[in-house]
Amino acid sequence: MNELLSPLFDRIGGPKRALILVVGLAAAGLIFAISQWASAPTWVPAFTGVPLESVSAMTDKLDQSGVKYRLERGGADIMVAAQDLAKARVALAKGGLPNSGRPGLELFDQPSWGMTDFTQRINYVRALEGELERTIGKMDGIQSAQVHLVMHETDGFGAAEKPNEASVVLKLKGDADPAVVKGIAHLVASSVESLSSDRVTIVDDTGRLLSEAVEDNSPTGLTSRQLEMQRELETYLRDKAEKIVAQMVGASNLRVQVSAPMSFDQVQRTTDAVDPDKQVVAAEQKAQIVPGAQGGAGQNNTSTTYENSKSTESFTSAPGTIKRLTVAVLVADRPAPAGSKAQPTPRSAAELAQIATLVRSAVGADSTRGDVVSVVSVPFAPTIVAAPTVPATDMVRVVETAQRPLLGVLGLVLIIVVALLSLKSLKQTTSTSPVLALPRGDMVQAALAMPAAPLVMPTDGVRHRVASSIEQQPDVAARVVRAWLKEA
Repeated sequence: MNELLSPLFDRIGGPKRALILVVGLAAAGLIFAISQWASAPTWVPAFTGVPLESVSAMTDKLDQSGVKYRLERGGADIMVAAQDLAKARVALAKGGLPNSGRPGLELFDQPSWGMTDFTQRINYVRALEGELERTIGKMDGIQSAQVHLVMHETDGFGAAEKPNEASVVLKLKGDADPAVVKGIAHLVASSVESLSSDRVTIVDDTGRLLSEAVEDNSPTGLTSRQLEMQRELETYLRDKAEKIVAQMVGASNLRVQVSAPMSFDQVQRTTDAVDPDKQVVAAEQKAQIVPGAQGGAGQNNTSTTYENSKSTESFTSAPGTIKRLTVAVLVADRPAPAGSKAQPTPRSAAELAQIATLVRSAVGADSTRGDVVSVVSVPFAPTIVAAPTVPATDMVRVVETAQRPLLGVLGLVLIIVVALLSLKSLKQTTSTSPVLALPRGDMVQAALAMPAAPLVMPTDGVRHRVASSIEQQPDVAARVVRAWLKEA
């Protein structure tokens, strides 16, 4: 191998030899860096949002299990290699970690000898709060929760005079979902005896009120329920109107809005009615005077009391009655025939009246109540369909997934390019080596360090160049002569 490479390096000049060495070292370093980067583990979160008081115990457990980890976001996130994720979670779960938050019903796992009844009640409240915190903390969108219960004691012979109450502090991962907040209120109320969802106050970690925990007869709570009920009614009536009219004009050519203000007043009315035509005897008294032996006049007295018939009626109106119904309907103008350049034309009055009749029947409009249904034909603005765009998060995910293979291919291509350029440089060096010719019997001439060079009869100009080459490279000429002698 050395005999083959030695002539090659002898023919390469000093600067080019140094350049090839530098390129080779750079290529080797690049290959090493890419291999190290490609073999590096992919770090994934094992646990996020871990309380700092629990991080130390978790990292100690990972060290004992031989799992490599990294801490990010100030220690709140524990990152492990993707291939060690399951091993890390199993090891931590075996050690009962993470155990953030207050203990739950495991408080009663230890013997309770010597505990008073008051201590038992306090532990029960603590255990119930801890279990609720764990359950709420596992919900989607909830990072952590803190629950406080106020449970009034009873006298042992009846229910407590004051209802129980609860407060929940949520640390959210994003915006609060009203449905989730309502579900948490009902969950806490169902888990605690004698607790209603109205008595559960829910706030976020910034102190913003998320629930509507109200007191008895509070107008604030009633207003919130009234608005919710009114919106549900308006949506229901709008859907009914849209479904029936869409069969005539098409769903895309129709817009319906419904306003249905409701009355939530509770009216209790009692009526006493007396019928003078219907009388009954309520009481009757009779007195009779009989004449004595001396004579005299007799007397009969009768006293009758009559009472007219009377009826009493009690009436309580149900809350949530519709005060007045207003429906607005927009219908697109009739489109022009296909292929025609004519503009859309407004719909006829008869067609609009037919649509109004259908809408009134669908929503149950009552003219005596003052309900109004308006139908108008207008040209709709053209619908502009936006080109679908890939969300930024998806693009980032795609780049993160494909960056390793792409960079590996890029490094391989770079290595191939460097190798081709090096080979090209060697070929150019070989091709520029002089071809020496030496006629037999003449002076020694050489041009290349080749074992067999072609013999040519040089002209005067060539002879001069050969002689000059021999003077400049005597070692090359000597090797050529020795090779010819061996062949001879």
